[in-house]
Amino acid sequence: MKIKIYIKAFLISFLIITIGILHSCKEKSQNNNTETEQINIQLFAATGAMFPSNEICYSFETNNNIKVDKNFAASGALARQIKAGAEADIYISANKQWIDYLVDNKLIIENTVTELARNKLVVICREDSDIKIEFTKEFDIRSAIKDNISIGDPKYVPVGKYAKQVLDSLEWFNKIQNKIILAKDVTSVLHYVEMGECDWGIVYYSEAIKSEKIKISYEIPLELYDPIIFYIALINEKPQTNQLYQYYKNKTAIEILNKCGLITK
Repeated sequence: MKIKIYIKAFLISFLIITIGILHSCKEKSQNNNTETEQINIQLFAATGAMFPSNEICYSFETNNNIKVDKNFAASGALARQIKAGAEADIYISANKQWIDYLVDNKLIIENTVTELARNKLVVICREDSDIKIEFTKEFDIRSAIKDNISIGDPKYVPVGKYAKQVLDSLEWFNKIQNKIILAKDVTSVLHYVEMGECDWGIVYYSEAIKSEKIKISYEIPLELYDPIIFYIALINEKPQTNQLYQYYKNKTAIEILNKCGLITK
């Protein structure tokens, strides 16, 4: 009789200990899952900043348990997406116009708007082509266009706005308007030229150095267009968002920006 009691007591004790161990393991597992849960940041960046942003974000992700979801497009297209309710945490624009648009709509934190880097405009053509241009009003610009050229759409694409300033400054735009293919972003301009669909195009220097299929024919004189400035701003002040925002300003990011053809202070 006593043996049965001892066995019963042992089984109850064993059961209690086992349940305790399983409960402890479950709690540890839940804690580990919480600790390793990955956080995502939504980066909306102008296409002209795509090349350095990919490298900067990769470096950031490698050093943090944070994933950066990147959305690259023309600055205007991104700003309109944000205005329409798209979830974004950080916005990089290729000009101030679209930053101001979001500030006016109270969609970014105004005191976080800072200059990220500067760029410049170049004329590109295919490696197997050659063009002759003089940046004067007297130059016959039609002689430099066999078929078509490409620039970004000035209404929505900052690189197109800057390119049109060049053409207007030289009084060329109205003369060749029917020869211009408007592109949705700077990368599309590059592709039109790479594929031979356009004789030449106007793009950012940082975009031109990405391709082995084209060459830089000319650097456009700086006095023909407004300074090209990329801006970065926060849309919210979440700790992880601010972490990436600050990472864009550290030594690693600056080296990447410079390597990609952008000019930093």
